[in-house]
Amino acid sequence: MGTDGKRAAATEATRRAIITAAQDLLAARRWQQFTIDAVAKRAGVTRVTVYNQARSKHGLLEAVLTDLTERARMDQLLNDTQHLSAADACAAIIRRTCRFWHAERHILRPVFGLAGVDHEVAATLRQREQWREEQLRRLLQRLADETTQQARFTSHDTLAAALALTSFPTYDSLGDIADDPERAAQLINHLVRSLTDH
Repeated sequence: MGTDGKRAAATEATRRAIITAAQDLLAARRWQQFTIDAVAKRAGVTRVTVYNQARSKHGLLEAVLTDLTERARMDQLLNDTQHLSAADACAAIIRRTCRFWHAERHILRPVFGLAGVDHEVAATLRQREQWREEQLRRLLQRLADETTQQARFTSHDTLAAALALTSFPTYDSLGDIADDPERAAQLINHLVRSLTDH
């Protein structure tokens, strides 16, 4: 490996250490202790290194959420299912979403809880929900295009309901059902499909 390759590998290892440290601190549910200094100490790097990566603890939160999303390919749901029928794509997207919610509950629970008391955290989640809403809008349009049945609800109402049904708070409220993401996915997919009459 050349010098550039070694430098890139070292940079990535540092970034990974910072993200992992931030995830661990978030999972501990101690937002007041979730600071650049605390992340730097846990990651074994300097405060300046963390600051250069994220600028603030909200920047660290954004980095954590982006990392979780990208590693689970949640940003590629539509691309990964475009070869499927709309109904099969819907089932696959909901299944992957439920698996994601289940796998990351230990981090997402405290983050969603923080949104109730921290405006910046709430804004971060709202922005991500807007992105998720656009993905769902495109999926629901595919479902509508592939059926000849008369829609029971307006597209606006269907989207609002589907967004709520596939959200993390809804998933997390399912109790023991949420302990089995496959079971949860079957239930949620059935509910979403009932909205679209597909």
